[in-house]
Amino acid sequence: MIETTDFLTGTTVVTLADPLDDALEDLRISGSVLVHEAYKAPWAVDVPAESRLRDLLGVGADMRVTPFHLARRGGFDLGREGETIGRVEAPELLLLPGGSPHRLSDGSGASPAPLEAILGDDRRYGAPKDEPGATELICGAFVMRAAPLNPLLGALPSALKVATGGSGASRALAGAVDMLAAECGRRSRNGFTAQRLLEVLCAEAIRAFQQARPGDEPGWFRGLGDAKISDAIRYIHAAPDADWSVDLLAARVALSPSRFAARFRETMGESVMAYVSRWRANVACRLLRETDLSLDEVATRVGYESVPAFSRAFKALVGRPPAQWRRAETAIV
Repeated sequence: MIETTDFLTGTTVVTLADPLDDALEDLRISGSVLVHEAYKAPWAVDVPAESRLRDLLGVGADMRVTPFHLARRGGFDLGREGETIGRVEAPELLLLPGGSPHRLSDGSGASPAPLEAILGDDRRYGAPKDEPGATELICGAFVMRAAPLNPLLGALPSALKVATGGSGASRALAGAVDMLAAECGRRSRNGFTAQRLLEVLCAEAIRAFQQARPGDEPGWFRGLGDAKISDAIRYIHAAPDADWSVDLLAARVALSPSRFAARFRETMGESVMAYVSRWRANVACRLLRETDLSLDEVATRVGYESVPAFSRAFKALVGRPPAQWRRAETAIV
């Protein structure tokens, strides 16, 4: 919830935050560019599983690592478990939130180079970036906090592809890509500016995916595309401590309770109060991890009148009581 003052009238204006922005902020996104190279076919590079990428980036188990591959020129095939599952052509960006090992390749017959070898200055497939027919790649990883109940993480597919150029591309996404490429070109691929651009790149890629995806499958992204359901989500996010009910939220979005409940379930794939409970638990995770608030204070901030009621609801969703969860998260290095 954002409060501003109208200086003409002196009144306070309350603006509800965009749920997508809210979820993105909760993830504390950062990133790293690992590779900016050009390859002439045939070539192949193997990218390891998320656990190995964590080791390479020096991040702990409390973080999620999402590889990304940006084709600036040319293209490549994406393979997984020995099968080609798709093609990426410039100017497209591929994100792989699933964390599974995968292979990038172009042409056939090349012996795959492990990503670790590429990072260790293996240039077996390297070519000048302006060489005709070469594929120019910017590859790296987005690092996100492992927030188990963040609705955005649950809504992302194992792989998503968005256009970063052409008539259908987001201007913000295209701009972030061009600026990141410029930073890489001046050998500042992980400097201050590049780090901020990676945050924007991740956010805008997800936003582009949300806006372009089909709207018939129930889920969080479909909910954001429905004006009434999106408004309800905004209210829930803005005030997790409110005494929400189906009737109250239905009144806020000007629908009858029965119609609102049915529309919410059809659009989101879950009930209104199930979403309220999950968002409250997600906010509780944030407070338990980042503050020294007592369990009683955390319970109050997420809408529970007592610690026992909060503990029962939290354990049902997270798998262990809040005090135990906090200790385990604090112990993670």
